[in-house]
Amino acid sequence: MCRASTIHKSSNTIDANQVSSINSIGELFRDYGEEYIEKHKPNREQIKLIRSIRICRTPALGGHKYTCVHCKHEHFVYNNCGNSRCMICQAVKREQWIDKLKASLLDVPYMHCVFTVPHQLNSLCRQNQSAMYSLAMKVAWKTVKIIGVEQGYTPGMTSVLHTFGSDMKYHIHVHALVTYGGMSDKGDWIFPRAKSKLERHEKICKRYRTIFLKEIEIIHNKFKLNYHQDIDTLLNSIRNIRWVVNSTKPTMNTSIIENYLARYINRVAVSPNRLQYAKHLAEVNLIHNDYKNQITGKPAPKLIKNLQPLQAIHQILQHTLPSYFQKSRRYGLHNQSTTIKKRIPISLKRNGQTVRTVFEILTQILKLKSLRCENCGAEEMIKEKLYSDPYYTLQYLNKLNKPPPVLTQQTTQAPHYSITLHGSALPLIKQIQV
Repeated sequence: MCRASTIHKSSNTIDANQVSSINSIGELFRDYGEEYIEKHKPNREQIKLIRSIRICRTPALGGHKYTCVHCKHEHFVYNNCGNSRCMICQAVKREQWIDKLKASLLDVPYMHCVFTVPHQLNSLCRQNQSAMYSLAMKVAWKTVKIIGVEQGYTPGMTSVLHTFGSDMKYHIHVHALVTYGGMSDKGDWIFPRAKSKLERHEKICKRYRTIFLKEIEIIHNKFKLNYHQDIDTLLNSIRNIRWVVNSTKPTMNTSIIENYLARYINRVAVSPNRLQYAKHLAEVNLIHNDYKNQITGKPAPKLIKNLQPLQAIHQILQHTLPSYFQKSRRYGLHNQSTTIKKRIPISLKRNGQTVRTVFEILTQILKLKSLRCENCGAEEMIKEKLYSDPYYTLQYLNKLNKPPPVLTQQTTQAPHYSITLHGSALPLIKQIQV
């Protein structure tokens, strides 16, 4: 009927603290979220995320109880927090994003390009997140656009910003789904001159570096970026290093790239199946890819990284984007507002791409054909609404062991007021007493 991650016991039962082990991220934030807030003083968006994750799919938000008519087995399904950054409950929104992406793609080959920001700029990016993150996405598109203009076409691109690597370290890069070629002013499709690539690798990397450094100087002169050192010295130190731009060969089958881009579109840093919280050991195990020992053409081997609970929460929250930041953007032929988008011929558009309903997405995610009892398999269920449990979160807040504030005798005494009642008010007082 429902996944194990959505099954909890209500707080009015004996085993109220038994939360599903699959929902280990929620349990981690329930145990250490408030302690992290007290010690590290995170910003408002991070605090909102902490307090959303800890109650996601728990009795604190209410839900529904399904009772089997035949065996009386009870199934609990609790509501989601709805936070767009939550790693637990945003599967439906990710699937909806994929549907919209598929509907915007053309019937042409695509390439997966990754534009990486040098780690020397990490400190500058941390202190100017909105400006630098937007700049990274803007420069990635400018690089692709200029290469296309030089060859006489307008490309299309959908990009997604990532600030994390597989091991959750601070690693800023832009994933882009780029058309292999583009449309000319006459409506013809033009492929790049280079075989199986947009341009020579060295030229793309050099162009990306040149545009990025120029844009940083423009922003700094206009808005004065915050930085603890001289920015000119920082920029001079990275002018002669090689900037990394990787790309795959063009392909018509974009489903793998689409799923990869959507994996973290409504999620911060890590998926629940890669993070395991060992409560009894007070440690967090993170499963990540070992790219250093990866063999070409084969999946990267896995490594396990051990973290302390507060350290794991900090590594997750450092990737919380600024308020209202749009981490997915569309350019060129993919942008609905461009004039050339309206002139794309029907022969270049994909057919049969429809946006699924929420019910269809849930059916696919849960792999359910109908509502059935997990115990006996019967389909007859009695549905009851569960109201939110206000005491569920308190059992975790009480672990902070903070005594209540001591009140002096003066503050505990009720103030004295002298009220004069007129005759017209007496009937009203009698009605209230009755």
